[in-house]
Amino acid sequence: MFKKVGQILIFAAICLVASNLQFAFVSSLPGAFNQINLGLMLLVFILFFFGAKAALFFIFSFGFLMDTFSFQFFGFYFICLAAAAVASYLILENWLTNKSLYSFWVLFLAATLVYNLVAVILAFFAVNFQGLPGFFTFSFWRNVFYQSAWNILAAALFFNISVALAKRFQPFFLEKKGGL
Repeated sequence: MFKKVGQILIFAAICLVASNLQFAFVSSLPGAFNQINLGLMLLVFILFFFGAKAALFFIFSFGFLMDTFSFQFFGFYFICLAAAAVASYLILENWLTNKSLYSFWVLFLAATLVYNLVAVILAFFAVNFQGLPGFFTFSFWRNVFYQSAWNILAAALFFNISVALAKRFQPFFLEKKGGL
C-alpha cells in the first residue's frame, strides 16, 4: 500500500517539475530550443516503457497542470496529450514492437504530428474559425520539424540509457533445433 502511494507521489512530483520546467524554462529558450516538448517526451517514454495505465495517469496529472498554467482553454493540453497517446498506443499495439529504437522513433514522430495537428485544430476552433488554420502555414511545419528533431534526439538518449540500465531489452537469439 505504502509502496503504491509512494510511486504515485513520485510520479506526481515528476509531472509537477516537468510542467514547471516546460512553462518557466523551455518556453523562454531562444530559437529552436523553445520547441522542446517535455510533456510529449515523457508521455511517449511512459507509454513505451510502463504501459497504458501509467500513460493515462500521466495525461491526467500533467494535462491538468499544463491546463492550469496556460492561457488556452481548460482541457486544451489534456485533449492534445490524449490524442497523441491514443495514436501512439494504437501504433504500438498494432504495428510495432516495444523492443527497438526505431519503434521508439516512430512513436515519437507520430505523437508529435498528432499532438501538433490537434493543437492547431483546437486553436482554430477556439478563435471561432477566424483566419487560416495553422497547418497551412510554414511556421507550423517548421515547429513540427524542430519538435520532431528534439524528440528523436531524446528518444535515442532515453532508449540507450534504459537499455544500459534495464535487462528487459537484452538481445536474444533463436536457436535452431536438430532436424531438418
